Amino acid sequence: MKMILSVLFCTGLVFAQGPAIDDDALWAHFERWTAELKALPPGERASMRDRYVKGLTEAGVAADEAQTRHERIEKLRRASTHRERVYWDAAFKSGAGPDAPLELLRDTVAWLKPGRALDAGMGRGRNALYLASLGWDVTGYDISTDALKAAQAHAAQAGLKINAVEARHDTFEFGESKWDLIICAYCYMRLGEEQWPALLHKALKPGGIVVFQTSTATRFSVTDLAALWKGFRLLRAEDLDAGMVVNDWSPSRVHPTGKIVARRQ
Repeated sequence: MKMILSVLFCTGLVFAQGPAIDDDALWAHFERWTAELKALPPGERASMRDRYVKGLTEAGVAADEAQTRHERIEKLRRASTHRERVYWDAAFKSGAGPDAPLELLRDTVAWLKPGRALDAGMGRGRNALYLASLGWDVTGYDISTDALKAAQAHAAQAGLKINAVEARHDTFEFGESKWDLIICAYCYMRLGEEQWPALLHKALKPGGIVVFQTSTATRFSVTDLAALWKGFRLLRAEDLDAGMVVNDWSPSRVHPTGKIVARRQ
Protein backbone atom coordinates (compact mmCIF):
# COMPACT_ATOMS: atom_id res chain seq x y z
CA MET A 1 0.00 0.00 0.00
CA LYS A 2 2.83 2.40 0.82
CA MET A 3 4.43 1.68 -2.55
CA ILE A 4 1.14 2.38 -4.33
CA LEU A 5 0.70 5.63 -2.38
CA SER A 6 4.21 6.71 -3.34
CA VAL A 7 3.47 6.19 -7.00
CA LEU A 8 0.15 8.00 -6.80
CA PHE A 9 1.63 11.00 -4.99
CA CYS A 10 3.93 11.94 -7.82
CA THR A 11 3.20 9.77 -10.85
CA GLY A 12 6.15 7.53 -10.00
CA LEU A 13 8.61 10.24 -8.98
CA VAL A 14 8.46 10.24 -5.19
CA PHE A 15 11.27 7.63 -4.91
CA ALA A 16 10.64 6.80 -1.26
CA GLN A 17 13.41 4.21 -1.57
CA GLY A 18 16.05 3.49 -4.21
CA PRO A 19 18.48 5.73 -6.15
CA ALA A 20 18.76 9.43 -5.36
CA ILE A 21 16.58 11.72 -7.46
CA ASP A 22 18.48 13.92 -9.89
CA ASP A 23 17.77 17.63 -9.98
CA ASP A 24 15.59 17.57 -13.09
CA ALA A 25 13.36 14.79 -11.75
CA LEU A 26 13.07 16.49 -8.37
CA TRP A 27 12.07 19.79 -9.94
CA ALA A 28 9.59 18.06 -12.28
CA HIS A 29 7.95 16.55 -9.21
CA PHE A 30 7.80 19.90 -7.43
CA GLU A 31 6.26 21.55 -10.49
CA ARG A 32 3.49 18.93 -10.68
CA TRP A 33 2.95 19.17 -6.92
CA THR A 34 2.56 22.95 -7.24
CA ALA A 35 0.05 22.62 -10.08
CA GLU A 36 -2.11 20.29 -7.93
CA LEU A 37 -1.70 22.26 -4.68
CA LYS A 38 -4.93 23.77 -3.40
CA ALA A 39 -4.79 27.52 -2.82
CA LEU A 40 -5.78 28.59 0.68
CA PRO A 41 -8.72 31.00 1.03
CA PRO A 42 -7.96 34.72 1.48
CA GLY A 43 -6.70 35.38 4.99
CA GLU A 44 -5.46 31.82 5.61
CA ARG A 45 -1.81 30.79 5.48
CA ALA A 46 0.44 27.80 6.00
CA SER A 47 4.12 27.09 5.49
CA MET A 48 4.69 25.96 1.91
CA ARG A 49 7.72 24.04 3.14
CA ASP A 50 5.59 22.18 5.69
CA ARG A 51 2.94 21.35 3.09
CA TYR A 52 5.56 19.99 0.69
CA VAL A 53 7.43 17.98 3.32
CA LYS A 54 4.17 16.60 4.71
CA GLY A 55 3.14 15.40 1.26
CA LEU A 56 6.44 13.60 0.82
CA THR A 57 6.39 11.94 4.23
CA GLU A 58 2.78 10.81 3.79
CA ALA A 59 3.91 9.18 0.54
CA GLY A 60 6.61 7.22 2.36
CA VAL A 61 9.67 9.47 2.12
CA ALA A 62 11.74 9.60 5.30
CA ALA A 63 11.42 12.89 7.19
CA ASP A 64 15.11 13.78 6.87
CA GLU A 65 15.06 13.07 3.14
CA ALA A 66 11.90 15.13 2.70
CA GLN A 67 13.58 18.10 4.41
CA THR A 68 16.66 17.65 2.22
CA ARG A 69 14.54 17.69 -0.93
CA HIS A 70 12.95 20.95 0.11
CA GLU A 71 16.39 22.46 0.70
CA ARG A 72 17.37 21.39 -2.82
CA ILE A 73 14.19 22.99 -4.21
CA GLU A 74 15.21 26.27 -2.55
CA LYS A 75 18.46 26.19 -4.55
CA LEU A 76 17.05 24.81 -7.80
CA ARG A 77 14.39 27.54 -8.04
CA ARG A 78 17.04 30.17 -8.70
CA ALA A 79 18.08 28.59 -12.01
CA SER A 80 15.51 30.43 -14.13
CA THR A 81 12.61 32.87 -14.10
CA HIS A 82 10.25 30.00 -14.89
CA ARG A 83 11.37 28.09 -11.80
CA GLU A 84 11.01 31.19 -9.65
CA ARG A 85 7.47 31.60 -10.94
CA VAL A 86 6.60 27.98 -10.05
CA TYR A 87 8.15 28.37 -6.60
CA TRP A 88 6.23 31.55 -5.86
CA ASP A 89 3.01 30.01 -7.19
CA ALA A 90 3.38 27.37 -4.47
CA ALA A 91 4.32 29.95 -1.86
CA PHE A 92 1.44 32.29 -2.64
CA LYS A 93 -1.03 29.38 -2.79
CA SER A 94 0.00 28.89 0.83
CA GLY A 95 -0.53 32.54 1.76
CA ALA A 96 3.16 33.54 1.81
CA GLY A 97 4.30 37.02 2.69
CA PRO A 98 3.18 39.74 5.11
CA ASP A 99 -0.40 40.96 5.15
CA ALA A 100 0.21 44.51 6.38
CA PRO A 101 1.42 47.15 3.94
CA LEU A 102 5.06 48.17 4.06
CA GLU A 103 5.66 50.62 6.92
CA LEU A 104 7.91 52.73 4.69
CA LEU A 105 5.06 53.04 2.19
CA ARG A 106 2.54 54.04 4.86
CA ASP A 107 4.90 56.73 6.16
CA THR A 108 5.45 58.08 2.66
CA VAL A 109 1.91 58.22 1.29
CA ALA A 110 0.61 59.89 4.44
CA TRP A 111 1.68 63.20 2.89
CA LEU A 112 0.92 62.40 -0.78
CA LYS A 113 -2.21 63.13 -2.80
CA PRO A 114 -3.58 59.91 -4.36
CA GLY A 115 -2.72 59.47 -8.02
CA ARG A 116 -1.55 56.68 -10.28
CA ALA A 117 0.59 54.01 -8.60
CA LEU A 118 2.57 50.98 -9.74
CA ASP A 119 3.42 48.04 -7.45
CA ALA A 120 6.36 46.17 -9.01
CA GLY A 121 6.42 42.47 -8.13
CA MET A 122 3.35 42.95 -5.98
CA GLY A 123 2.93 39.38 -4.70
CA ARG A 124 -0.46 38.93 -3.01
CA GLY A 125 -1.09 42.66 -3.31
CA ARG A 126 -0.74 43.91 0.25
CA ASN A 127 0.68 47.28 -0.85
CA ALA A 128 -1.53 47.60 -3.93
CA LEU A 129 -4.65 46.98 -1.85
CA TYR A 130 -3.55 49.49 0.77
CA LEU A 131 -3.03 52.16 -1.86
CA ALA A 132 -6.38 51.35 -3.50
CA SER A 133 -8.09 51.75 -0.12
CA LEU A 134 -6.69 55.30 0.02
CA GLY A 135 -8.05 56.19 -3.40
CA TRP A 136 -5.01 55.49 -5.58
CA ASP A 137 -5.45 54.12 -9.11
CA VAL A 138 -3.22 51.04 -8.75
CA THR A 139 -1.60 48.64 -11.19
CA GLY A 140 0.52 45.76 -9.95
CA TYR A 141 2.42 43.05 -11.74
CA ASP A 142 4.05 39.78 -10.74
CA ILE A 143 5.48 36.65 -12.36
CA SER A 144 3.26 34.42 -10.22
CA THR A 145 -0.18 33.67 -11.61
CA ASP A 146 -1.33 32.47 -8.21
CA ALA A 147 -0.08 35.65 -6.55
CA LEU A 148 -2.26 37.64 -8.92
CA LYS A 149 -5.24 35.39 -8.24
CA ALA A 150 -4.76 35.92 -4.50
CA ALA A 151 -4.47 39.69 -4.95
CA GLN A 152 -7.67 39.82 -7.00
CA ALA A 153 -9.50 37.62 -4.47
CA HIS A 154 -8.43 39.94 -1.64
CA ALA A 155 -9.48 42.97 -3.67
CA ALA A 156 -12.92 41.47 -4.36
CA GLN A 157 -13.32 40.58 -0.68
CA ALA A 158 -12.48 44.16 0.32
CA GLY A 159 -14.55 45.79 -2.42
CA LEU A 160 -11.47 47.35 -4.00
CA LYS A 161 -10.26 47.62 -7.59
CA ILE A 162 -6.72 46.94 -8.76
CA ASN A 163 -5.28 46.21 -12.18
CA ALA A 164 -3.22 42.98 -11.93
CA VAL A 165 -0.81 42.08 -14.74
CA GLU A 166 1.24 38.93 -15.19
CA ALA A 167 4.73 40.08 -16.17
CA ARG A 168 8.41 40.11 -15.28
CA HIS A 169 10.47 43.23 -14.65
CA ASP A 170 11.87 42.94 -18.17
CA THR A 171 8.52 42.41 -19.91
CA PHE A 172 6.27 44.89 -18.09
CA GLU A 173 5.58 48.12 -19.98
CA PHE A 174 6.61 50.80 -17.48
CA GLY A 175 5.86 53.62 -19.90
CA GLU A 176 7.15 57.18 -19.74
CA SER A 177 6.07 59.88 -17.24
CA LYS A 178 3.17 57.60 -16.33
CA TRP A 179 3.19 57.06 -12.56
CA ASP A 180 2.94 59.31 -9.53
CA LEU A 181 4.26 56.55 -7.27
CA ILE A 182 6.21 53.33 -7.79
CA ILE A 183 6.64 50.85 -4.95
CA CYS A 184 9.23 48.07 -4.96
CA ALA A 185 9.10 45.97 -1.79
CA TYR A 186 11.36 42.89 -1.79
CA CYS A 187 10.59 42.49 -5.49
CA TYR A 188 13.92 41.17 -6.81
CA MET A 189 15.14 44.56 -7.89
CA ARG A 190 18.45 45.34 -6.17
CA LEU A 191 19.49 48.74 -4.90
CA GLY A 192 22.90 48.43 -6.54
CA GLU A 193 21.70 47.45 -10.02
CA GLU A 194 22.18 50.40 -12.33
CA GLN A 195 19.24 49.72 -14.67
CA TRP A 196 16.50 50.41 -12.11
CA PRO A 197 17.12 54.11 -11.32
CA ALA A 198 17.09 55.00 -15.02
CA LEU A 199 14.02 52.88 -15.77
CA LEU A 200 12.03 54.18 -12.78
CA HIS A 201 13.06 57.77 -13.47
CA LYS A 202 11.70 57.49 -17.01
CA ALA A 203 8.47 55.85 -15.84
CA LEU A 204 7.67 58.39 -13.11
CA LYS A 205 6.02 61.72 -13.72
CA PRO A 206 8.13 64.76 -12.78
CA GLY A 207 7.95 64.97 -9.00
CA GLY A 208 6.89 61.33 -8.76
CA ILE A 209 8.02 59.19 -5.84
CA VAL A 210 9.71 55.79 -5.67
CA VAL A 211 9.53 53.75 -2.46
CA PHE A 212 12.13 50.98 -2.44
CA GLN A 213 12.89 48.45 0.31
CA THR A 214 14.75 45.16 0.01
CA SER A 215 17.20 42.87 1.76
CA THR A 216 20.68 43.29 0.34
CA ALA A 217 24.05 41.56 0.43
CA THR A 218 25.91 44.77 -0.45
CA ARG A 219 25.97 47.78 1.83
CA PHE A 220 25.58 51.29 0.37
CA SER A 221 26.32 54.64 1.94
CA VAL A 222 23.99 57.57 1.33
CA THR A 223 26.72 59.01 -0.92
CA ASP A 224 26.77 55.80 -2.96
CA LEU A 225 22.99 55.83 -3.32
CA ALA A 226 22.88 59.50 -4.30
CA ALA A 227 25.41 58.82 -7.05
CA LEU A 228 23.54 55.76 -8.30
CA TRP A 229 20.07 57.36 -8.12
CA LYS A 230 21.07 60.49 -10.03
CA GLY A 231 18.09 62.42 -11.30
CA PHE A 232 16.34 61.79 -7.98
CA ARG A 233 16.33 63.69 -4.74
CA LEU A 234 16.76 61.22 -1.90
CA LEU A 235 14.14 62.00 0.74
CA ARG A 236 15.02 59.04 2.93
CA ALA A 237 17.84 56.50 2.85
CA GLU A 238 18.60 53.80 5.39
CA ASP A 239 21.15 50.99 5.57
CA LEU A 240 20.00 48.68 8.36
CA ASP A 241 21.77 45.73 9.93
CA ALA A 242 20.27 42.27 9.74
CA GLY A 243 17.56 41.79 12.33
CA MET A 244 16.58 45.46 12.60
CA VAL A 245 13.50 44.93 10.40
CA VAL A 246 11.31 42.35 12.13
CA ASN A 247 7.84 43.42 10.96
CA ASP A 248 8.11 42.55 7.29
CA TRP A 249 9.66 39.91 5.00
CA SER A 250 11.77 37.36 6.85
CA PRO A 251 14.96 37.87 4.74
CA SER A 252 15.52 41.13 6.60
CA ARG A 253 15.94 39.15 9.80
CA VAL A 254 19.09 37.50 8.46
CA HIS A 255 20.32 40.01 5.83
CA PRO A 256 20.86 43.78 5.86
CA THR A 257 17.96 45.90 4.61
CA GLY A 258 18.18 48.92 2.33
CA LYS A 259 15.45 51.57 2.16
CA ILE A 260 15.08 54.63 -0.02
CA VAL A 261 12.36 57.14 -0.77
CA ALA A 262 13.28 59.30 -3.74
CA ARG A 263 11.57 62.02 -5.77
CA ARG A 264 12.11 62.38 -9.50
CA GLN A 265 13.55 65.81 -10.22
